[in-house]
Amino acid sequence: KIITTGEGGMIVTPSPDLAARIRLIRGQGMDPHRRYWFPIVGYNYRMTNVAAAIGLAQFEQIAQHLETHRRVAAWYDRHLAGLQDLILLPSQQPWARHVYWLYTIRLHESVTIPRDEVMLRLDQSGIETRPVFYPMHVLPPYFEPGGRYPVAEKIASRGLSLPVHGLLQEEDIVRIAGQLKAILLGQ
Repeated sequence: KIITTGEGGMIVTPSPDLAARIRLIRGQGMDPHRRYWFPIVGYNYRMTNVAAAIGLAQFEQIAQHLETHRRVAAWYDRHLAGLQDLILLPSQQPWARHVYWLYTIRLHESVTIPRDEVMLRLDQSGIETRPVFYPMHVLPPYFEPGGRYPVAEKIASRGLSLPVHGLLQEEDIVRIAGQLKAILLGQ
C-alpha cells in the first residue's frame, strides 16, 4: 500500500519457493510446466504490463516512500504524545518495522465521545480519517450468528486512521493533533 500499481498490487520476496507458489496462485493455479493442468485452485491475479511498469517504477522509490511515511508517523508520535490517557498510538515490535500505510489510533475506554463523532468533527475541520476495518465475523460472507470476538469488536469500534501521505508537513500534523486534542478534551 506504500506504492501504487493502479488497482491491485505486487508481492516481493527473496524466497524462490514462495515466489513459485505465488506465481502458481496468481496464474489461476495452472502448472507452469503442464499447460491447462491445475494442481490447485488459483486466481487470475496477473497484472497488465502497464500496471507492472508503474509498480516497478514505484518500487525504485520505495525507500523514499517509507522514509516519508515514517517521518509523518514520527511527527504524529511527537504531537500526540500528551494524549496517552485518551488514545493508544501505533506500536512496533523489535523484529519488525512499521510502514505506516495508515497511522491508526484507538480511543481509550475513558473517552466517552463515539469514534464516529470524533471522525465527523475532524471531517468538519477538513481532516479526512478512516475507520478501522470491520471484524471479519460481522461481514455477510463470514457472519457467525452469536459469534463474539470482543477484542476485535472493541478495536473496530474505537479505532480510526489519521492521514498519512507525502504532501503532509509537520505544521499539518500540528493542526491535526490540535483538532484531535480539542475534540477529545472538550468531549
